[in-house]
Amino acid sequence: MSNYWQSFVEQNKNSWHFDPSVKSEDFTYTGRLKTDFKPLLDLMSDDKNFKEHIATQQIKGHGAELSERIKAINEWGFNDHNTKSLQIMDSEFPEIFEPYKKFAGFGDCKVVVLKQYPGQFIPWHQDLYFGFKEEFNVPDDVKITRYSLFLQDWQWGHFFSAGNCIMHQWKQGDIIELEPKIHHATCNAGMVPKLTMTITGTITDESIERKKSKVFTH
Repeated sequence: MSNYWQSFVEQNKNSWHFDPSVKSEDFTYTGRLKTDFKPLLDLMSDDKNFKEHIATQQIKGHGAELSERIKAINEWGFNDHNTKSLQIMDSEFPEIFEPYKKFAGFGDCKVVVLKQYPGQFIPWHQDLYFGFKEEFNVPDDVKITRYSLFLQDWQWGHFFSAGNCIMHQWKQGDIIELEPKIHHATCNAGMVPKLTMTITGTITDESIERKKSKVFTH
């Protein structure tokens, strides 16, 4: 147990149960996107199109809260060798990413795809949106959310953990959403790369309306 986690529990003890034995629903199934995934998957088939991200490494400009989290991840035993993911941002291939930026109806929007090879983790963390807020100059009173979208049908050994919930057996295009401050993690303990996407955006009346049907198209 780290000071980071103990401090987080103490500060948020009235907003969640923090009991591993409780059966709680800690993510929301938002719906499924129906689109032509092939151009994106073709792009993701070539590792030269990606940049490597390592979850245990500090990045210049990180705030104190994020730095403490990264320090804790190292203390838990994770290292540079087992926390790698390959990432592509929407600005690098805007035409291919356009459907994924548009379907949700967000205001400001940022899309990132991730490839995790077997043996790789994104350890227990919460989303803080520091980079998103800075890039788009988002005021504190504007609500932000993040969709996690699965780009392939579930494969053995692929997992997404949020709070007390483990998600598996998803279908291509399935989308989930987490409540603020819910810690989560992903891992690939399987045989093939795990392909996912995050869509981070400012909530609008349009995004709220589009979410009601649980079916997205573009």
